[in-house]
Amino acid sequence: MDWTTATIGQALRDTAARTPDRIAVTGLGRRLSFAALDQDADRLAHGLAALGVGRGDSVALWMTNCPDWVSVWMACVRLGAMLVPVNTRFKPDEVAYILRQSDARVLIGMDRFWDIDYAGMIDALVPSLAASAPGGLQDPALPELRAVVWWEAVSRPGCTHLQALREEGERRLARGDSLPPAQADDPVIIVYTSGTTGHPKGAVHGHRVMRNAANVARVMRIGADDIILGHMPFYHVAGAFTAVIPMVMLGCTLVTLAQWVPDEALDTIARERVTIFGGIPTHFIDCLDAIRRRPRDVSCLRSAWIGGAPVTPDVALAARAELGLQSLQAVYGMTETTAATVFSEHDAPLSVLCENKGRPIGEFEVAVCDPATGAPRPVGEVGEVRVRGHLVMQGYYRNPQATAEAITPDGWFRTGDLGQFDAEGYLKITGRLKEMFIVGGSNAYPAEIERLLQALPEIRQAVVVGVPDRRLGEVGFAFLQLHEGARLDAAALRERCRGQMADYKVPRHVAVLADFPRTSTGKIQRSVLQAMAREQVGQGGAG
Repeated sequence: MDWTTATIGQALRDTAARTPDRIAVTGLGRRLSFAALDQDADRLAHGLAALGVGRGDSVALWMTNCPDWVSVWMACVRLGAMLVPVNTRFKPDEVAYILRQSDARVLIGMDRFWDIDYAGMIDALVPSLAASAPGGLQDPALPELRAVVWWEAVSRPGCTHLQALREEGERRLARGDSLPPAQADDPVIIVYTSGTTGHPKGAVHGHRVMRNAANVARVMRIGADDIILGHMPFYHVAGAFTAVIPMVMLGCTLVTLAQWVPDEALDTIARERVTIFGGIPTHFIDCLDAIRRRPRDVSCLRSAWIGGAPVTPDVALAARAELGLQSLQAVYGMTETTAATVFSEHDAPLSVLCENKGRPIGEFEVAVCDPATGAPRPVGEVGEVRVRGHLVMQGYYRNPQATAEAITPDGWFRTGDLGQFDAEGYLKITGRLKEMFIVGGSNAYPAEIERLLQALPEIRQAVVVGVPDRRLGEVGFAFLQLHEGARLDAAALRERCRGQMADYKVPRHVAVLADFPRTSTGKIQRSVLQAMAREQVGQGGAG
């Protein structure tokens, strides 16, 4: 199949025709074959059409990873509608913003999960819900929303549920109803950024996400016989684009996890014989801790990717040895670039992995530029990483100003990340443009300092931020998480650092934390730590 012109719905139909009985997706006690997934997508597509959803409309999905999540997305792509996945940890105000900004016509949500009362939050969001009819909702707080659909078959005034949509879809299929075919240039998903600097922005992606998923499959050597662990939240690009889409395209199996619990993840890997895994360093650290406490047979694991934060040599070595990985590959990407822009090779040496280096994996362009002028930087010099080509989002939904700020007139996406190319063509990410701080006129890059700190045996993870300094302008503040039982004296640490890095890079302030503030996907919230550091320095400093 030509991934440059195909639609995701066509890919699913083709895979279901080739391997109808192979298991496509499992989770929460369900196992769907490709034929069953294909049929479920058709039923739900017609059911959504009955609620008035059509091409170009938005369908918000507030659900955890499970087979139904995949079915709903596949139904949307059949309709030409856009899925709007909503973070399952969001609170009412955050959800209301997403629903309004995305013009969501339908909200599909969980009644109750993890002891969280989602139904209560939705009632608060839509006060007139109980007095409405499904498909006829009119609420001034959410003017585009027409229906609320529950995941499970619960009876609530004004609402319907997925099973009812399936039944309506079945009736429409039986009488021969058809849907207009989806087009290859249709947008298929709006993925909202983390919003650490304000309101989240909705990155719009289309069917061409399959082109980059094909690149990921090629560099990781993923085939139809593989079994992928789907633990990264599907509302995140890493879950949607490196797990769901490869399953649809290649015919491999996706094993979903409703939440990240290391012991449950390892048990699932062992039971389902998972071959492909991936995540941020925290996931690997968690798995190593868990498997040391209680060994399992995870010899089925073959390959894994790791990204989202610097990879330390001790974690990389331990992951390959103790999880039995034939390959561990560093990846760099972001919401706006379909999750994977550069990868280290399948057989790359450990030195490449531990420096978080990789090469572009497809037919697109990656450049390192002067942030102000856009002029290319020479090999070895640090600049802003920019990307151009099929993997770049179509734009931010209903936000032309942010789109124009992010994408240059000639198509280059400004990542805001700093990096450098070496003589071998590897791109090394050195930090965020906004995270860099200047110490007495010298540029200090947190990622570089963190890597040096994490080489010390006592330190499990480190985060460095810049804080104001009367004399030098800015200095480094290091937040540290230590290995169990380790102790560290701040003054002694600074002395050791002076033998490992230039003096302006040595953190002037140090604080030890039991853990870092994190997002629901496990990423460290630097903005929270930045605020903590500024507060502590304002109160006389730490360490």
